Amino acid sequence: MKKSLVFCILICLGFCLSAQNEEREVITGDDEKISTPFFTAVVGWTLPYGEMGNRYNSFMNVNANLGWKTTGNWIYILEFGFQFGTDNVKIKNDILSGLMTSTTDPFIISMEGSDAGVVAYNRNLSLSFFAGKIIPLWFSNPNSGLMINLGVGFLQHQIIYQPTLSEAPQIQGDYAYGYDRQMRGPMVSAFLGYIHMSKKKYINFYAGIQFDNAFTKMTRKYQFDLHSGDDKLYTDQMLTLKIGWMFPFFGRKADKIYF
Repeated sequence: MKKSLVFCILICLGFCLSAQNEEREVITGDDEKISTPFFTAVVGWTLPYGEMGNRYNSFMNVNANLGWKTTGNWIYILEFGFQFGTDNVKIKNDILSGLMTSTTDPFIISMEGSDAGVVAYNRNLSLSFFAGKIIPLWFSNPNSGLMINLGVGFLQHQIIYQPTLSEAPQIQGDYAYGYDRQMRGPMVSAFLGYIHMSKKKYINFYAGIQFDNAFTKMTRKYQFDLHSGDDKLYTDQMLTLKIGWMFPFFGRKADKIYF
């Protein structure tokens, strides 16, 4: 996951350098604020904390959204999110202890009687609506600047178990539901970052930090290791570095550009 974070940071720096090179052009006349719908492909790296941090290590974000930017620099976004990790479940051995061998290096026994090589990772789904404001930092481009968004939405997350060496039917199929800790509930979010909308339409992106706070409850009526369900209300929190590449749908009037 450290490699994923470095990758996200390098992409962000690349976008910023491209935007800086573009702004070196000398532009005459006043640039105009535009109104346009857009689509954005987003990647991110998430650090969970609170109750979620007790369950998972960091994980990746892959999101897609549809949005609208107004001439008043208000911005509205509907975003679908998919998040996943790689063997990042901290409590895997605790949940599956009743199925594991009692050796110093416990494992799940496969159908062949060997180590099934079980990995466990989180799978999150989210749907959020954001409303926010763009605050221009330069007169030469009033469509770019600081972006502040607030959002409300929905979050679901659960544990996925995957045997990598051999089949382990005791944690697959319907049996997996008895160990997956599926959680679901409302979520509030806040985003602070920078948005760049190109004067020549080619480079449009935003990057920043998002904070999410979800209030979730377990959806399963029974978990095998608990010998019961769980009606507790959990507070799940996430801090995410997000980078999005934007595709505006509408054109704009050309500015006078001299090189």
